[in-house]
Order: sequence, then C-alpha cells, then structure tokens
Amino acid sequence: MTFLPKMAFKNLARYKKRTMITAGAIAYGLMMFIVIRSLLTGIDNESETNLRLYETATGRIMAQGYWDDRETFPLEKSFDPEIVTPILENTGAGYSPRISFGGDLIFYKDPFPEDGSIPGRFTAIDPVLDADVFKLRESLSEGSWLVDGEQGLILGHWLAEDIGAGIGHTVLVETQTKDGYAQVFDLEIVGIVNCPNPEITRSGMFLPLSVADEFLEMDGTVTEVNVNFGTLNGADADFAALVPDVEAMGLEALDWRILGADFIAISQAKAGSSGMIIFLILIIAGVGISNTMLMAVYERVRELGMMRALGMRNRQIRAMFLWESAGIGLLGGFYGVGLGALVTWPLVKWGIDYTFLLREASFGYRIQGQMYGVWDIPSMIIAFFMGVGMAVLVAAFSTHRILRLDIPASLRFQ
Repeated sequence: MTFLPKMAFKNLARYKKRTMITAGAIAYGLMMFIVIRSLLTGIDNESETNLRLYETATGRIMAQGYWDDRETFPLEKSFDPEIVTPILENTGAGYSPRISFGGDLIFYKDPFPEDGSIPGRFTAIDPVLDADVFKLRESLSEGSWLVDGEQGLILGHWLAEDIGAGIGHTVLVETQTKDGYAQVFDLEIVGIVNCPNPEITRSGMFLPLSVADEFLEMDGTVTEVNVNFGTLNGADADFAALVPDVEAMGLEALDWRILGADFIAISQAKAGSSGMIIFLILIIAGVGISNTMLMAVYERVRELGMMRALGMRNRQIRAMFLWESAGIGLLGGFYGVGLGALVTWPLVKWGIDYTFLLREASFGYRIQGQMYGVWDIPSMIIAFFMGVGMAVLVAAFSTHRILRLDIPASLRFQ
C-alpha cells in the first residue's frame, strides 16, 4: 500500500528542477487567482458599504410613483414626513427626511475663475437628523456643517475643484417650485465634503431642508425619508418588516438593492467578465502545467517500458504518476496560497491608489480610488484544491497516452 507513494515521492526528489518548475507554474496561476478574487471581493464589499452610508441607507420611503419618475424630480409627488415618524421611532431606526430636486448651479467670474453653470441634483437635508442615517458630516474636509435656516451649501470635493469653488463663495440656484414656477435663490458655500463615495464627491450638492422648503414652496412635505437600521445582517429584515406598514399609508418603501440597482447590475456584469479573466489565467497556468507534466512523462517512456517489462501493471504505473502529480500539486498549492497571501497582505493594509483613473470617469463602483483587497479564505482553500486537481488531471491524461504504447515501442522510444 505504501510502495507506490514512496516511489512517487522519491521520484519528485530525484527530479528536483522539473518538480519545482511544474510546482511554480501551478503556484503562479493560483497566486493570480487569489489576488484577483481578493481585489474584486474587496471592491464589492466597500462599494456596498459606501452606497449604504452615503446614498441609500437601508432603504427609502417615498410617495407612490415617485421612484418611477425620479429622473424628472417630481416635487408634486411628496408627502408629510410626520405620518411615518411614529412607526420609525417605534422601530428605533435612524431616519432622515430629504428633498431632491433638479436645477442649475450658476456661478460668476470673481471669485470664481470664470462664468458658468452646472445642471445637477440638489439634496436638501435636515442638518441634525441626517447624521443618524448618513456619514456626510464626518466627511467634511473644509468649512463647517449646515445650519438650519441659513442659506448654506455644501459641495463634493471634486465638484468644488472643477468650478474653482471655495468657502464663502456665493452661487445661484435656478430651479422650479413644487407648483412649477421658476425660482432663483442664492447660497453661500459653507463646506466641502470628501467622502469615499465618488458619486457624492463628484456631484454632491447639499443645502438645509428648511431653506429648500421655503424656496420650493413645499409646505413641510418632502420627497423621501431615508431609513437606517445599521449595516448588520438583520438590517434588511428589519426594513422588510417595515414595508407593509408603510404601504398601508399609501406610500412605497424600497430597500438599498433597488435604490442601488445600477451598482448591483454593474457588479454582476463585471463579476462575469472578471470570472472570464480568472478562467483565462487558469487556462494559461494549465497550459504551463500540462507542458511540464508531458515533458516529465515523455522523458520517462523507456523507464516505464522497463517497469512494464519487469511485470509492473498499468494501473500501478498510473497510480504512481498520479501520486507524483498530487505531490507536485500539493507543493504548487502551498506555494501558490503562500504567495497569494503574501501579495494580498499589502493590498489589504494599504490598497492600490486608482484615483487618477476614477477621478474623471464613473465605473459604477462606489470607491473613490483606493482599492483594498480582503482576506478571502474560501478562495484560498478553493485555489489549493484546484492546484492539486489540475496537476492530477493533466498527469492522468498524459499517462493514459503513454500506456497506450506497447512495451517494445516504449523501450525503443527516443
């Protein structure tokens, strides 16, 4: 029972160079698999966190039909936030009423570098309640936070850079009231936020809820109430339990997966394309493994012929080569997982700065530029067994081809 495994491992020691080359090919493929999986998992996890902390919370309550027409910012589809406050307070969830409206941000040369205007989405927030739901206030990099009743404006860091905005500069906002009348009012830039979510940093514009209520003639109504049950596993279930009560009031409640459907779709699409990249990496590694394994088998054809002539059966030879390949797979697996962990460690600790790439373009992920990996233990385990499996599979195929030769042909093989 132990003769064949012992002979197999002696052969591994006898052909050290070939063994290390083959194990190295396996290790490289597994290392790339582990590193890419670590980065992709890290990007998805961080994007989900930033989506919920800065955009969607756990979910959102809106008037019926608002979500379907959200691109036009229908202010007429608003509701009184006081009707949902009692049930939200009973759940213990954080909640924040908001008004989202479209308009033009207008600025003029001196103090700005030049005249211009930018169309975009403005978000009116409650300066106090918003901190219970979102982390915007913690991302304030310059200036001060909004004050209820004061005509202040907070901009995303990249947006402020693009237009040359600074603290104390005054801008105009051109929009329409709830009833459709044109409205223009001025705001003073009081703060700039620089958060991990690029959508906020690139285009965020925030003002006090009371100011928007006055100029938009909302009469105390809002377009949404964002609800935060935290980021623990039970948060989604808690929000789902809230939905029937909200719908009974004639409103609709959508969770973060629907609100962030663009990120979910892009994440799934990119997961498929990245899976293809990983598959190609494994194919390349498999070709390298098969080449070295074929060399290992073919250079020993005469040796195998001698073994068969001395009475060694084909199944014994096949078993010996499978033991050898399993040994090489184990070496490659250990090396690959070790190298993968070694390369993953700086990715987890420091990440890779892609700000230069993400500054001007949006790829759907909610990361501002610093991409971090994660310790993906399941992928490491899969990689280890995959390395052993690839080596054994290639060896089984190669040995089968050699054993199809008869003994005289094997002994004459050059």
